[in-house]
Amino acid sequence: MRQAIGIVITVVGVLLVTRIIGPSQYGLFAAGAGIVTFLYMFGNWGLDVYLLRKTEDPEEIEFHQAFTLLLVFAAALCISVIALRHIIAGFLKMPEESSLLLVMAFGIPMNLLTVPAVVKLDRELNFKQVAINELASQAGYYLVAVPLAFQGVGAWAPVAGFLTQQTGLLTLSYWTARFRPSLHWEPRLIKEMLGYGFSYSSSIWVWQMRNLVNPLIVGRFAGAAAVGYIAVGVRIAAMISFAKSATWRLAMPAFARLGGDAARLRNAITEGMRFQAVAVGFPLATFALLAPFLIPLGFGAHWSPVVKVFPFIALSYLSNAMFNLHSSVLYMLQKNWKVTWFHVVHILLFAGGAVLLVPRMGFVGYGWAEVAALLSYPVIHLFLARTVGRPSYRAPAIWYAASVFALALGSVGIPALYLGFVILCAPLSFRKERSTLVGYAQVLLSRVSA
Repeated sequence: MRQAIGIVITVVGVLLVTRIIGPSQYGLFAAGAGIVTFLYMFGNWGLDVYLLRKTEDPEEIEFHQAFTLLLVFAAALCISVIALRHIIAGFLKMPEESSLLLVMAFGIPMNLLTVPAVVKLDRELNFKQVAINELASQAGYYLVAVPLAFQGVGAWAPVAGFLTQQTGLLTLSYWTARFRPSLHWEPRLIKEMLGYGFSYSSSIWVWQMRNLVNPLIVGRFAGAAAVGYIAVGVRIAAMISFAKSATWRLAMPAFARLGGDAARLRNAITEGMRFQAVAVGFPLATFALLAPFLIPLGFGAHWSPVVKVFPFIALSYLSNAMFNLHSSVLYMLQKNWKVTWFHVVHILLFAGGAVLLVPRMGFVGYGWAEVAALLSYPVIHLFLARTVGRPSYRAPAIWYAASVFALALGSVGIPALYLGFVILCAPLSFRKERSTLVGYAQVLLSRVSA
């Protein structure tokens, strides 16, 4: 319900804001947001995971210590962005970015300092309150951004919405968790927290460097409008493929129940890949086929270039969804460094491809860099195969292949569009696949009714 309501709020808000302010202004915001997002993901240092995964309830001083560490990290990162904003804007060739970064930098401490309060609510299993807080702050974003967009302030509209959202979530989280932080400094506890956080977060930090490719590479070589096109394409793909993130959040505890049973883990991965191929691939491919009509209708004709890059972004999301569970199993078995090496290979291919292709092909080069990054997935497969054995790709490949062919046909033209829908529905000609979809529906409906 939180995902569904959040998607509705986001769709309405994004449509209004982006349609009004246009690609260049939204690109300026997206460039700053990409940099700030990477920094507060880095500044988290896995402290939320440390507090969440403790088998016994964390002591109060552990929450205070986490708050103190996050305050130090947040201050350092915020001051760094403010001090370097002119250099960053010059590198991006976007002078306007300097003033935007000056304001958006304050979103870093707001986001990081929210962590202890949210973890407290999670430890209490008060997920309903967490969902309410997230939805309320998300609504606050658009309640501020949309009127400002109509006022003609351009990129400052989503910037104001962004800060409103972070401030709202920070305030609501502390109020509902009834958490009153205080400063605490204990070297032994700090060493324990940072050591655990680094072992988990190192791979996440590498992966989050994806957020920098659009602002730093596309922004520098293709301009603010190109950043806007890609940012909107990524936003659409993320909303449509929400099953990908939901499955990731559920996979760790689910796999933990299987213990070290390699055969059961392989079977779970195979079935999970099939579900991801259906739940993520089918909606993404359907939107890609309809994008030449839906994007100009919803966002305006000036956003039509998004159609050129969306199939590449959708392919990236679908492929990552297929291999999401490989990473989950390796994390569960404490093979964190294997996931890190996979992320390193992926980022080198993706960022390297973007550096080579964007200057020559414009923002579409970003899409082809996503294709180049697909060559990294055999690495995670090899690590998994050496750990628990090879899962079966036969059944997931049917839906994956159908979705990929449909994505490829989505940007060709209207005659190919009809063929794309035929190919996308081709797996339903197999009785086993029809039975599988019926099984998924029965499970979901039984959970809803329960």
